[in-house]
Amino acid sequence: MRSLQLKGNLLAMLAAAIPGMAGCNIASTTKRTLVNEPLLVADESYLQRTFEHLAHQAWREFEKDCGANPHHSKSFKHGFIDGFKDQADCGGTVDPPVQPPRKYWLASHLNPQGNLQAMDYFAGFRQGAEIAQASGVRKRFEAPMYVPNTNFTTSHHPKASRPDLNGGAGDEGDSFPSTLPRPLPGLPGPAPSVDLPPPAKPAPGGER
Repeated sequence: MRSLQLKGNLLAMLAAAIPGMAGCNIASTTKRTLVNEPLLVADESYLQRTFEHLAHQAWREFEKDCGANPHHSKSFKHGFIDGFKDQADCGGTVDPPVQPPRKYWLASHLNPQGNLQAMDYFAGFRQGAEIAQASGVRKRFEAPMYVPNTNFTTSHHPKASRPDLNGGAGDEGDSFPSTLPRPLPGLPGPAPSVDLPPPAKPAPGGER
């Protein structure tokens, strides 16, 4: 009877705890969905607007340096803006993407004129990325990272304190020596080889 009462109390406690646990999960999920995610989206949108503003500012300066009649196509400007933004956002090389944006490979652009516009986009992308890379704008948007002292970790690594069996052979110190070391003075060396006598010849007449 007492065991049945204890089981009933345990079931009641579990039934009371389950809604609270579910409520915590729902509250945590709701907070992440309604608070954290919108903040991340807003932060990403702010960065993209900043990159867009810097790219257009660089484009105006680039046209100004080219003179009164720069004669740059819209595709070149489109690539310049994308290249500058890509370098400021991601860094890396200044190479354009393998394919231009989708509008350059629609059916209406699959002709010689459309191919020229795609090539202008590639040229503008590289130009904008090179200017962004030279300006160092990417460093303004990089979070600092901790780099450990490799000299300290290398000197305290067990491999660095391992005895060198090859007499300073470098990376081959982990391998076994090709010859066995000589025994130390006072210690017995390997047993000398002993020539055994030849077996005795059988007596004449064989076995009786």
